[in-house]
Amino acid sequence: MELATLRAVADVLIPETDTDPAATRAAEYDVWLHRAVDARADSFDLLTGTVAALEGLPPALLDAALRRLHAEEPPVFAVLSAVVAGAWLMVPEVKAAVGYPGQKRDVPRLEEAVDQISDGILDPVLERGHFYTPAPG
Repeated sequence: MELATLRAVADVLIPETDTDPAATRAAEYDVWLHRAVDARADSFDLLTGTVAALEGLPPALLDAALRRLHAEEPPVFAVLSAVVAGAWLMVPEVKAAVGYPGQKRDVPRLEEAVDQISDGILDPVLERGHFYTPAPG
């Protein structure tokens, strides 16, 4: 039932339009939805509690409940909306359609790293000196 509720939330937040399908019409949406939920393990209880409170609401009432959640509990809405929208944005066909390349690692060239280090960015750390806290035992 949680999956059905998350899918219903996704279709309210990312509805079908004249030119675009609803979020859950994307071929691999459920796969990415599971991954998005797993990625927010830090908010799992919050997410499942919120989904349970929204379970079974028809679309019009779900829309109203989500608007209320957005207005009254922004951090809760942020977690829920990030999961369903993030899952949608990670579907390969959606990423391609919106031109989102995804995150990529942009490692600086050696010269850039040397320039940044020589700018004194690490001076406060070096002046502070080495320290560590020994682990007990």
